[in-house]
Amino acid sequence: MSLAKQFGIGFFVILFLVFIGTLWVNVNNTRDFIQQQLASHAQDTATSLGLSITPYVGDEANIPIIETMTNAIFDRGYYQSIRLTEPGGVIILDKNNPEAMQSVPEWFIDMFIIKAPVAVTNLNTGWQIAGTLQVTSNPGFGYEQLWRNTVETFWVIVAIFILALMFVWAMVRLITRPLIDVVTQVEAISNKNFGVVKNVPHTPELSICVNAVNRMSEKLSKMFTQLSEQSEKYREFAYSDSLTKVGNRRAFELSLRQILTDSEQHSQGFLLIIRCSSLAQVNNGFGAEVGDRYLLSVCDAIKNVSSRSFSQFNLYRLNGADFSLVVEDCSKKQCIELLEALATLFLSLEKTEYEQGTAHIGATEFVCGNDLKATMEKVDSALAIASTASRRWQLASNLNVVQGNQAWREKIQKLIEIGTADFAKQPIVSKAGDVLYEEWFARLPNRSSSELLPMAQLVPASVRLDYADKLDQMILTAALLKIPSAEGAVGINISRISMLDPKFQAWLLLKLPQNSDICAKLVLEIPERALVNDVNQLSGFVKKLKQLGVKITVERFGAQLAGITHLRDIRPDYLKLDGRFIRHIQNEPDNQLFVQSLVSIAHGLNIKIIAEMVESIEESDWLKKAGIDYQQGYFIGAPRANNN
Repeated sequence: MSLAKQFGIGFFVILFLVFIGTLWVNVNNTRDFIQQQLASHAQDTATSLGLSITPYVGDEANIPIIETMTNAIFDRGYYQSIRLTEPGGVIILDKNNPEAMQSVPEWFIDMFIIKAPVAVTNLNTGWQIAGTLQVTSNPGFGYEQLWRNTVETFWVIVAIFILALMFVWAMVRLITRPLIDVVTQVEAISNKNFGVVKNVPHTPELSICVNAVNRMSEKLSKMFTQLSEQSEKYREFAYSDSLTKVGNRRAFELSLRQILTDSEQHSQGFLLIIRCSSLAQVNNGFGAEVGDRYLLSVCDAIKNVSSRSFSQFNLYRLNGADFSLVVEDCSKKQCIELLEALATLFLSLEKTEYEQGTAHIGATEFVCGNDLKATMEKVDSALAIASTASRRWQLASNLNVVQGNQAWREKIQKLIEIGTADFAKQPIVSKAGDVLYEEWFARLPNRSSSELLPMAQLVPASVRLDYADKLDQMILTAALLKIPSAEGAVGINISRISMLDPKFQAWLLLKLPQNSDICAKLVLEIPERALVNDVNQLSGFVKKLKQLGVKITVERFGAQLAGITHLRDIRPDYLKLDGRFIRHIQNEPDNQLFVQSLVSIAHGLNIKIIAEMVESIEESDWLKKAGIDYQQGYFIGAPRANNN
């Protein structure tokens, strides 16, 4: 029971007891007063009537006169009886009026008894007693007066009671509101929302408590912000170029290696190397400052041109003169258009001091499974050709034949029309070996052969042809049908495009209540890149999903150098570290420091950490010691067929 209710009930009981006590004392005092009034009234009547009839007592002829005088008083109804007797006890006159109190409840009469007072006076004629007059007051009038007084007093006290209760309620609210605000703020602090209580009470005792909580919240907020900033600064130092603020060579190698080895993401795209051909001459002839401006102008040009055609791309500075641009889900036609646009813009930037031209570009296609060294050799060869070509760019010859858009459109349409999918599953386990959930990977058959469709080509094709959301809907629908028979929770990957599509969001929110029994089993894995620029659009949708009981995992975290502060807006249940930070982590001090700082921040936000692509016992042991909550990878368990 809340403190406000306890205060309210306590004050109510006290006021109620005061109300009952006051009413009881008032009624009893009024009854005693009426009792005395009736006795006094009876005595006065006996005395005055006795004096009036004394001259007529003793003569039977005067009895009518006595009766007439007595009736004049008795008929008013205030008396229960009037009796006149001779000294010997013979009754001369006896008047009786039975009690009649129809307006007074019986329970009230039984509770507050008024005794009928009897007054007696002797009638003297000279020195002799001629008779005795006995007058008994009628208590009915006393009860009626007492009842009216009680009712009036009751309503007055009720009105006062209600006003007092309202005042007490207001006071309790005034007292407990700061306490409730403090409790709310403490709960918010436990969830890492470091706000303050704005309405500080004037009561000294309460203001001390509220101000103390506010100071604690502000200090914790500063500590968390400093920790986040330190982690961001370290990541920038370790993985970004100090001049251009884009990723450095270490970040490039980690990212490209992850793309080429991550069979889950089925990545496909193009790698471009842009070389600032005149940098050495500019540095030697005009100084490093001019050279830096040269590099920054080329970097800005790459960003501007790339952002026009692609919502997502990764730019790195490899060394003094070379930039690397990685564009996923890109077709050959789009790549050629990008190369031509870059070459045109570089031509417009040329100056007389750029003796070798602004820049030359080499490009090659990559798909998941390509060898990193071979890919770099291909792009280096293309760059060497570009350095002597008049157009200043060269695309390496394709070694893999990618199916045309029309063929992929037909295949995807057929898949969506059939609406079925098989899955492989891979466990995510805790330090103790308990399975957190199993990640399901869609396996879609190629209807024209007995083999499965290559996901490394299917996923990019669905993006190019605007089928990504429909493909996700089909896969998710198939998964929802199979999840009820699954032993535990199930993780399903959702593309960034679908997660940010309002139509897909509405579809999923309508789909899940129909399968509300499986919401507790469903874990949606969303890519970190959705947090980079779309956190505001995504946060509302994620909150609605979590209200339904769906859990959220942000996967490949760290790949996009996204701000850690975005985690406070999304509040995912799990954070899956990008596999590039896990590979040989026991021998990578830079990755170790980054992972350790990220673990501290995530645990501070009550977010559990998952390490993916764990391939060896050495990696697994180090991750356990570092505080990683869960692990996934071939060392933990290889993907296997899902027989549900």
